[in-house]
Amino acid sequence: MKVSGLGIVLKPPTGNVVRQSTRTVKLTNNEAEYEAMIAGLELAKNLGAKVIKAKCDSLIVVNQFNGTFEVREDRMQRYLDKLQVTLHRFKEWTLQYVPQDQNSEADALANLGSLIEDNELDSGPVVQLLRSVVEEGYAEINSTSLTWDWRN
Repeated sequence: MKVSGLGIVLKPPTGNVVRQSTRTVKLTNNEAEYEAMIAGLELAKNLGAKVIKAKCDSLIVVNQFNGTFEVREDRMQRYLDKLQVTLHRFKEWTLQYVPQDQNSEADALANLGSLIEDNELDSGPVVQLLRSVVEEGYAEINSTSLTWDWRN
């Protein structure tokens, strides 16, 4: 089965950068961009963030969010709705476009997530997203394979 990868980089003011590589079900590029944004925002919220400056290297996602681009597919509208709800859980937030060459760390993490094999999930820092965030039943993340230590 083909898989996709998501890369998330959180840079809190404390300087302790959080990096997450996620292996997912097969997604289109736009779906993967939305999944990564939503997963990153939820991770930031779970870590106690109240103010967020989100950056995304997908011009489509940012422009759909800002209303500049029309959303034509029902599934993409569900992603957009989920992103809006998730961002509005923060006290303050911004979402801005960054060129892909300024997002190389997240891209590398996404590549790691998509390249990891099933038998390697038990020993590495990659979590597995078992369902899309817009599917009924919401997303389950299999994080039992994570090894938690001071670097996480």
